[in-house]
Amino acid sequence: MKKVISLLLVVSLMFAAVIPVSAKKNSAAPEVTAASSLASAQEAIECEYPIIFVTGIGQTWSHLVDENGNYKANSKSDIWNFNWFDREEDPIDYNLFYPDSNAFKNPKVLFATLRVVGQIVLTLTLKRNFISQKDVGTIFTGVLSRNIIDENGNLPADVEDCMRPYPISEYNEVDLENFYYSIPCQSIVEVIGAENIFCFYHSAFSYLYRDADDLDSFINDVVLGKYSDADKVVLVPMSMGATVVNAYLDRYGSKGQVGRVVSIVGAWNGSDVIADLVERKYAEDAPEMLYNGALLKAIDEPWCYLANVALRILPKRTLRRVIDTLVGAVVESVILPTPSMVALIPGDRYAEVEKNLLMDSKYDKVREQAREYNKAQLNLIPRLRELEENGTEFYFICGYGFEFGGGSGGYEYFQFMQSAHSTNSDEIIQLSSTAPGATYAPAGEKLGKTGEYVSPDGSVDLSTSFAPDRTWCFFEQKHELEYNNTALRLALDISAGRVSSVRASADVYPQFNESRDAKRLLRGDVTYLTELRDYIRDNKADASKADNVKLAQDALDECNAMLARTHNNRKADDEVIENAFQTLVTLGIEQPRKETRQNGVEKLLTKWFKKLNDRVYDKFGAAGFLDKWFR
Repeated sequence: MKKVISLLLVVSLMFAAVIPVSAKKNSAAPEVTAASSLASAQEAIECEYPIIFVTGIGQTWSHLVDENGNYKANSKSDIWNFNWFDREEDPIDYNLFYPDSNAFKNPKVLFATLRVVGQIVLTLTLKRNFISQKDVGTIFTGVLSRNIIDENGNLPADVEDCMRPYPISEYNEVDLENFYYSIPCQSIVEVIGAENIFCFYHSAFSYLYRDADDLDSFINDVVLGKYSDADKVVLVPMSMGATVVNAYLDRYGSKGQVGRVVSIVGAWNGSDVIADLVERKYAEDAPEMLYNGALLKAIDEPWCYLANVALRILPKRTLRRVIDTLVGAVVESVILPTPSMVALIPGDRYAEVEKNLLMDSKYDKVREQAREYNKAQLNLIPRLRELEENGTEFYFICGYGFEFGGGSGGYEYFQFMQSAHSTNSDEIIQLSSTAPGATYAPAGEKLGKTGEYVSPDGSVDLSTSFAPDRTWCFFEQKHELEYNNTALRLALDISAGRVSSVRASADVYPQFNESRDAKRLLRGDVTYLTELRDYIRDNKADASKADNVKLAQDALDECNAMLARTHNNRKADDEVIENAFQTLVTLGIEQPRKETRQNGVEKLLTKWFKKLNDRVYDKFGAAGFLDKWFR
């Protein structure tokens, strides 16, 4: 599913959500040391300012409501199995970003789908592109109908966003489960206190400056107005949440109500992936990837090789036009009508997009907001300096070391975009956006510099960034950074006033660190940690199981020790997590991973189809069968 979304809806920067925190005004907490990080503190800590995390795409939980405002259970169906009319009921909470297959009951969407099927048949038969961008756009807007805003910036009337104007200590069980599922920070919450933590949710598809207005109201009417006697807050935007915070600071920053901004992989200056998509600019090696790579990654053996050969039925020129049609449908039906999506275009690339694509009168309201935000982007660093002079501190936590789509996190299709091979990113957003002003060589290459702020691999120079001594980078860290508990811990140590700079806490949080993926230890109610703890609790009194209890305890201790370390070592950390899994297998709690072994027929087909694919590629290269006659 992720690969389909990343191919057709590159628009969706699948940013993990974020969470906010508020607190009573208090003297600043002492600077963190190796022995006193926030997560290791034994006593509750009162923060100097309330802390507000701002969500990204993907973790914004929404609801359907009836005409009386009551929650409706959401029906689901498996559109891939064509089970459209045999649906079971979901809980009332869900993430509206997922496609709504119920849209195919709409005659307009259904007939558009049938027409597109016929257009595909014609395209394959006559080797010319007959696919209608308008019909494809109708399908996209149909399946994403719960997200699409109207010309006034409003979501459908039966959609309620998940704004929660109270701390997470007042969340119901479902909301709290969603919160921790998105941001696994229970141990940190125990130190700060759930009554001090808030979350500002916003729709991914919105009028951006309306979100900024709502954030201002949230700060004044909720956090400072009802739950705290402080005079400032800490904002912690993640990913797309940085666009909301950026717009808020542009409009309301002069009020001086923000003490700190702690950015987690924030899109302060958009992403070149979105600009490439909107302008339909592809990498030079896109044909090579298309004809001998993309399908090999998307489809299992042996059928990937056969599909790769079948792709050559269309001439290259026709295939390019088909791709342009599909991309154009996404751009014109989803991105261009939506100010929050247009805000993801980098500031220096917006003018060209506006001139070529946004001058139609139907985009008047979008263009008005886009121009306002573009000025904020182009003036970003001077504006941040002015805010800093007036008392707002800025901190940035980033990932680097990947081309776009280079982390094999389900975003491989981003490698088709023109900027993919020239960037240094967290797979989705370039470092110069998550760390404004930073310079870099393409991922895997070197700048030819050395120095205090140059990364160990020589590809990044933070000395040019806005805040070189308040920026931390994690090597080969994918965009979904919430499962790097070191990064999340760092963000909350900064938010609590316990980390003020790289230099002051370098022994705990090195400026250039490695990535970590502790999802299997942290995500959900049932994790490796909970399974190990439960086994120890249930069996420690049974002498016959003493050896197994010790085995479980050793694995648990090893995991806890790893999570407590803030100097990440990706290889060693992964080994600890794998050892915990193997221990659970030994204890009979987890099942061994099934090896994906092919049977005899599949092995034979794989051998034949791969040989066929290789021979076809040797003969035709990155082109279709008929390109010799269709040039």
